[in-house]
Formats: sequence, C-alpha cells, structure tokens
Amino acid sequence: MRVASSFFSFIAVAAVFSGCASLTTPKSPDLFPNEKLNRTPQGQVRGDVNECMALADQYIQQPNKYAEMGKQGLIGGAVGAGTGALAGTIVGSNPGRSTGAGAAVGGILGVLNAAKDMNERSPSYERFVEHCLQKKGYEITGWSSK
Repeated sequence: MRVASSFFSFIAVAAVFSGCASLTTPKSPDLFPNEKLNRTPQGQVRGDVNECMALADQYIQQPNKYAEMGKQGLIGGAVGAGTGALAGTIVGSNPGRSTGAGAAVGGILGVLNAAKDMNERSPSYERFVEHCLQKKGYEITGWSSK
C-alpha cells in the first residue's frame, strides 16, 4: 500500500510541475528579415503585429477551451480511476483508495494537458494575422512563443 501511495504522490507532483512549465505565453509570428523589417523601427514592428493580432481577435472566433479542459479532466479521471484500481489490486492495497487516488491524479493530468493548449491560436487566427502582416510588407516564417 505504501508503494502505491508513494507512486501516486510522485505522479501528482510531476504532473503539477510539468503542467505549470507548459503554460507559456501565447505564440506570436516570426518575421523574416526582409527589407521592410530591416528599415522599420522595432516599436513600429511590434505595433503592426499587435494591430494585426487585435484585428484577428475581433474577427476570428476562438473555440471554448474551458470546455475542452473539462472534457480532458473527465477522461483523465476515468483512465486514472481504472489504472488506480488495477494498481491497487496488483499491489494488494485497498482498491477503493487506489481508485480514488488514480482518479484524482488522472483528472489533474487531463486538465493540465488541456491547459497547455490554452494559449494556442487557431489556424484561422494565425492565417488572418499572417495575411494582415503580409499586406503591410512583412514576411512570416512561422509562429513561436517568445
């Protein structure tokens, strides 16, 4: 029983730390150093990017990411409960307690897994921003967290 509870404690701590590390700032476009970028002051470049992103925020509807977090939490809880029950049975501890611990850990992992995508932009959003910036003369090479 002690082995199972130590294992679940380790998994829970690892899940929290990996989940917190994955919560990053939203992605922004990476710009190719063409003539437009090289001759434009950095402040104006940031302003142009922010303007295009604000337009995308206004016109592109983003999906409800909290619903996805809830769904992933439920799935993770169910998988965790099954895994906990199995682990409790194998090591000979109280299956009810192991099931509850597994469900809690699985739910946390599910929510954290979905939370890492909270700052992701939809492909439509990214295309909108890219189009806006291209009309201003910039070339976009991709998206990354800065």
